[in-house]
Amino acid sequence: MTDFTIIDGIAQIHDPKLYETWLDREDYLAAVSASPYPEVAAIKRLLIDFQVALAKMVRAKAVEENVVSVMTQFVSDDYIQHDPNALGNGRDNLIEYFRKAPLDRGTAPPVVNVTVEGELGYVMFRHPMPDPLVPGQTYDWYILTVFRVRGGKLVEHWSAFQKMMAPILPKPSA
Repeated sequence: MTDFTIIDGIAQIHDPKLYETWLDREDYLAAVSASPYPEVAAIKRLLIDFQVALAKMVRAKAVEENVVSVMTQFVSDDYIQHDPNALGNGRDNLIEYFRKAPLDRGTAPPVVNVTVEGELGYVMFRHPMPDPLVPGQTYDWYILTVFRVRGGKLVEHWSAFQKMMAPILPKPSA
């Protein structure tokens, strides 16, 4: 038995260790980005590679050293941001947002599905969370985010997060 399977386009993780190793597993990344259509596979891989680059940068605690090169590689200069907790539009604001990223949250949850429809790519992550109603058990929290891709770059982003009273990432001082 393998540690994951793809069922109806969604990765089913059978071995909990994969939650810690997915970033470094080319077989997993290739399986999640697979498509019979090369243009769809390319967009799926771009979205996955962006998530992997961000997660590896945070895991290595090397945000300051790598954030500009990662964002320049993947994100357009005129990036439009619809996350209500972010610092606003533009790649420079996204760079500043990630410079304030907490570095002690563990490995990012794995991408378990990417669906592409035209310019839009929907990325779904799966993260087991402690069940607040059943001590000692977990439930699966699915996180969804959407990007618009043009010319091989991310040009727009939507998230499912609500605006927080005190954002996870503080706004920079003036």
